[in-house]
Amino acid sequence: MSRYLQRWTTPRGIAAQVAILLGVALAIVILISANQTQALVLGLGAGALIAALALSITLNYQGSGVVNFSVGAMAMYASYIYFGLRTDGKLFLPPIPNPLALIEGVVHLFGAPGFRLPAFPAFISVSNGGSTSYSYGAAIKTAAMSAPEAMVIALAECAVLGLLFHLLIFRPLRKAPVLAKVVASIGLFILLQEIVVLRFGSDAQTVSPILPQHPVSLPRGIHIPSDQLFLTAIVILVTFLLWGIFKYTRYGIATRAAAENEKGSLILGFSPDFLAGVNWVGSTVLVGLFGILIGPINQSIDPYTVTLLVIPALAAALLARFTSFSVTVIAGLGIGMASSWIQYITNQSWFPKVGGAALPGLSDALPFVIIIVVLMLRGKSLPTRGSIETIKLPFAPKAKRALPSTALFTIVAAVLLFVVTPDWRLAIVNATVGAVICLSLVVLTGYVGQISLMQMALAGMSGFTLSKVADAYHIPFPIGPLLGAVVAVGVGLLAGIPALRVRGVNLAVATFAAAMTIQSVVLGNPAWSGTNGASVAPPSMFGVTFGPNQPWSKIFGGGKGLLPNPWFGVFCLVVLALLILGVVNIRRSRTGRQMLAVRANERAAAAAGVSVSGTKILAFAISAFIAGIGGALSGYRFGSVTADYFGAVPSMLFLAFAYLGGISSVSGAVVGGMLVAGGISTMILTSWLHVSDQYTLLIAGTGLILMAIFNPQGVAGGIRELSHSLQARRHAKRGEQPEVELQEVSS
Repeated sequence: MSRYLQRWTTPRGIAAQVAILLGVALAIVILISANQTQALVLGLGAGALIAALALSITLNYQGSGVVNFSVGAMAMYASYIYFGLRTDGKLFLPPIPNPLALIEGVVHLFGAPGFRLPAFPAFISVSNGGSTSYSYGAAIKTAAMSAPEAMVIALAECAVLGLLFHLLIFRPLRKAPVLAKVVASIGLFILLQEIVVLRFGSDAQTVSPILPQHPVSLPRGIHIPSDQLFLTAIVILVTFLLWGIFKYTRYGIATRAAAENEKGSLILGFSPDFLAGVNWVGSTVLVGLFGILIGPINQSIDPYTVTLLVIPALAAALLARFTSFSVTVIAGLGIGMASSWIQYITNQSWFPKVGGAALPGLSDALPFVIIIVVLMLRGKSLPTRGSIETIKLPFAPKAKRALPSTALFTIVAAVLLFVVTPDWRLAIVNATVGAVICLSLVVLTGYVGQISLMQMALAGMSGFTLSKVADAYHIPFPIGPLLGAVVAVGVGLLAGIPALRVRGVNLAVATFAAAMTIQSVVLGNPAWSGTNGASVAPPSMFGVTFGPNQPWSKIFGGGKGLLPNPWFGVFCLVVLALLILGVVNIRRSRTGRQMLAVRANERAAAAAGVSVSGTKILAFAISAFIAGIGGALSGYRFGSVTADYFGAVPSMLFLAFAYLGGISSVSGAVVGGMLVAGGISTMILTSWLHVSDQYTLLIAGTGLILMAIFNPQGVAGGIRELSHSLQARRHAKRGEQPEVELQEVSS
């Protein structure tokens, strides 16, 4: 009894008591009103899907130690497999770029543009297509395959995909750092989403019902569709099955032992690889089942809605500490129902309005609030698996001859702006702005090891701030973009508070949720961003305007056309060069050494007198400032800023581009900028290789997975290692000792 009282009188215990009392009070208020209760129960369907995704995340983490950011994309992918089989009797194949296109590209360069070679098939016919009849001029098409048949085939493919994900992607990364696992799951997210977009387009597709949909009457005049009740019952049943398997079977006990210490599963006679593979198959089939069942409840499927439910699913799994299936499903159902209730109350007349409209995105902010509360109350006690990371984080080299190299790069790129065509000029500008965003990740992730998935959201805060101060208050350049960057720093510091208590995948989850919250609540607020985004006036100084759409190049000539203005590209290059030199100096300084020490081992750094919290906060501030500058440049580039361009998914994409380029070096940031959509790599694909720019993200997702497995150093790191290898060979032939740069020790 004394232990019980002692536990509840601690700060955490008091906070838990307050949370329980608030929850009980809120539940009473909700249940008093029949309308609010109706809104609450209508969230059961979404809550069941969130719970299923969270169960899959927990299952994956228990079996393989991977927090799967692609779980929503996997559910979406399964729903499209079922949709294709049900409507056309076809099993779609990934849109693999035709490797023969390289031959076509070479032939086209030599003057034969009509030369074509066979391409890969897009679909495999499993059954004959449904018959079509016409009634009063309308085409009525029957289903090509029955629902049970389509579901069995779709789930069988999910099982195969789950096994392939384990064997080809995550088993090679079993001993890799958390960063590599996170970016691999992000690569899988991008890959699955782009496959569906390329095969079916981005528009929503109508799906036919699977579960009964008749309304069920509850007391007090409350009604709920029966399919939501069935879906909730199924997820609860699956939870009981998982609980029983993990508690009473030898396999489940071995999986739990592997989560604590992989040697434990070996003692029980199970291979950790085998356990991970089985769990990957099971989790993929689980999300596939619920991805198929949720479509008819929403009456349609699209490539985006379900994929973003990974954020509330991560919140539910985190609330259950990635261990308890029962807590996971309760949290998932609760988040879905609470989100539905929040949407209801925001539409009430008494709810506070901003600019005449309710504050948007509050339901999207709920997972972020839950994640922050969980991390702040028990961040130190969140579980970590017993596997040992034996592969180091990517090496962060000192830049040699940074000033002449940066000057040469800037001059060459500036000259190209005046001699290339407008399309290539725009690609150089896009690559330059992208390199600035990637550079912010070099400081935070490459130097300090903090995984951030909110950089584009921070850039958006800066861009929207620039729009406000320039248009509404007429604050001139360069004060406007600097103010925007300062606002980004403030938001970045607030969102980065969890970094003081956690790191790795837990921080990635928190920043991902923060990006979604910023996108929905702030950037999506019409009072802040307008209905179609906010305009950004072109930069101007000393009476001269040098925006991308200003025909100022007439004064100096060149550019083979007026738009985009090459002098705006020169301006972006100068900004990038100054930021590169600043980051290089940070890496060379005592602060840079402290950052690398924190990245390598926080406890050892603290023992050596390094302020771990101060170093993290400083890194978040510098990174946010650089991202803010990138957001201002992006606003100038388009002449406007929109919420869709800045947010959770774009932040995820930029982590992918930064990692592909080489996330631990300034040269990697430059390469990452070249790889962004609309950048130089896109022009090479479309102009030289004649590959459609629609494949840009598909290639990026595939490259990200391959890079995480085979070359964590990125493209720039691979070039650097090749250069060192060639130098070593030359020195060996001459009998000289090559110069070796010491790498920091990382755990």
